[in-house]
Amino acid sequence: MSTALDELYAHDELYAHDRFEADEQTGFDEGFAALERELLELPCVRECAVVHTRLPDLGETVVVAFVPVAGEQEASGRRAVLAACERCLPWLFGQVVAVDAIPRTAAGDVRAGALIDRALPQIARDLMSPVAMSD
Repeated sequence: MSTALDELYAHDELYAHDRFEADEQTGFDEGFAALERELLELPCVRECAVVHTRLPDLGETVVVAFVPVAGEQEASGRRAVLAACERCLPWLFGQVVAVDAIPRTAAGDVRAGALIDRALPQIARDLMSPVAMSD
């Protein structure tokens, strides 16, 4: 005798989809969207771009490049952006880099490769000297 519960379990076995994996992806998507919203509200940030990538020796990382409103707000902007990363995506290693401009295509999309290339020297300096990160 088959019950509705047996049919439900049999139906679940047909899915090749892992529900827990989907929940993790949903959590990432929500965290990424929350980070972007939070960054847009920071008064010390004129413009920013968020890139989810994998860096050698660091693994999965979120790199945030931002243009500070003024030069004297670079350090406070960096701290505010890093705090937003830690709140919204606490399971990812976050790297924050101040830049003069965000590289974009003619259509206005962020050129992620160019952005990472521009950010890597600063990320390397920050990893070599934690004191440099607090400037």
